[in-house]
Amino acid sequence: MPPETNLDATRPSAIVLRDRPVMGFGAGGFLLLAAIPLSALAGGYLGTEFAARPLRDAIATRPPVLIVDVAGALEGVAPEDVGEAIANLRSTAARLADGGVLVLDAQAVLAAPQDAYVLSGKQP
Repeated sequence: MPPETNLDATRPSAIVLRDRPVMGFGAGGFLLLAAIPLSALAGGYLGTEFAARPLRDAIATRPPVLIVDVAGALEGVAPEDVGEAIANLRSTAARLADGGVLVLDAQAVLAAPQDAYVLSGKQP
């Protein structure tokens, strides 16, 4: 729709546009534009929090696992010192178990990530 015009009688060639309010967002529209991204962020955060809660609960109830290579730790130990080395390994494993860590012998593990293995003093 073309803007309404008002012809000036003294100057027939001059066209004057009437003052009309400019249609825009106004204060309410800007608040709405600001609320949409904020509500999307809040919804995304709450959805992620809701989805991750069972995973966090499962991780909190499962103990961390360490795998000890007992045979590797006993390599190079003199036969008379084997009993003491095994006693040290058992006491260390007991302390770890008291702290909530599950300690496994490497010979009993079929497959595990490399960072689950505890390196003996002989390995780099």
